[in-house]
Amino acid sequence: MSESKRPVLSYASGYHLRARPLCDGRVGMENFELKAVTFVEDGQGHEEFLAGRYDAGEFSLANYLALRNHGDTLMAIPVFPNRKFRHSYIFVRHDSPLEEPAQLKGKRVAISGWLNTCALWVRGILSDEFGVGLRDIHWIARKKTPADISLPAGTEVETVPGEGSLAARLLRGEFDAIIVPDFPHEEGLRRLLRDSKAVEQDYYRRTQIFPTSHAVVFHRAYLDQHPQAAAEMFAACCRAKGLALRDDADATYSNFVWNRQMWEEQRAVMGPDPWRYGIKGNEKALNTLVRYGKEQGLLQRQLTMADLFLPLDEDLINP
Repeated sequence: MSESKRPVLSYASGYHLRARPLCDGRVGMENFELKAVTFVEDGQGHEEFLAGRYDAGEFSLANYLALRNHGDTLMAIPVFPNRKFRHSYIFVRHDSPLEEPAQLKGKRVAISGWLNTCALWVRGILSDEFGVGLRDIHWIARKKTPADISLPAGTEVETVPGEGSLAARLLRGEFDAIIVPDFPHEEGLRRLLRDSKAVEQDYYRRTQIFPTSHAVVFHRAYLDQHPQAAAEMFAACCRAKGLALRDDADATYSNFVWNRQMWEEQRAVMGPDPWRYGIKGNEKALNTLVRYGKEQGLLQRQLTMADLFLPLDEDLINP
């Protein structure tokens, strides 16, 4: 297809190394003119994608699960560019007496909203790993829980919009702990789990789960018009991620002084490609995410991988 006749595929991306080659032109698409725009604030990118300003976007999986309850205007491909272990995203004040997850029972714990994917993972992990159930915590949310979310019986979620960040409000004593998707800028906080890295590495060794927060999602109308876009985008994302992994292996690329030791440690625990895209190799993480969505009221019906992700011949484009 000639350059002038290629359809445009606009893409709202997160701001990270796995997307940079899509944005700087190092990785393109054969039959589409890819126009990738990065968003430092994930929420803004999600909102602009939902508003129809982009054909595809990196999008919250918790929100995607909830939206898939009600139709198929959106459809994901199995590209997971945002993944984090979430044990280390529970914060308390430096002077807090809380030292372990079991002590959160009966406490006021703040989240941005019930549909936040970080909070979805942490709530599930608290239950699976530490015996702290949804009903054991008094949840405080900045955003109102959507009416179509069926909270499990006995789960208490209080909506308290408030002023300032959740971290600032924690420092003021409004909550006992917070669960947030990014590290707070405010001083005076610490992780609940002081050795969270060791806990997370043990969790991965036992479960082989690397929690994923985002997937690449298309508007269904775009795919109806350009069905080949899904496979081409998957392949482009795989190539971009491959370049990011190559950069990680270059000790001169990073600003971190001991980055080579970090790289070696990560490979020893997680192998050469923790960021693998596709369903294959990600079954445990994805099935756990869906289970958490069901248990926490985001899903009112059972969804399979085929319901959530377009079928692709992964062996051809993700060797």
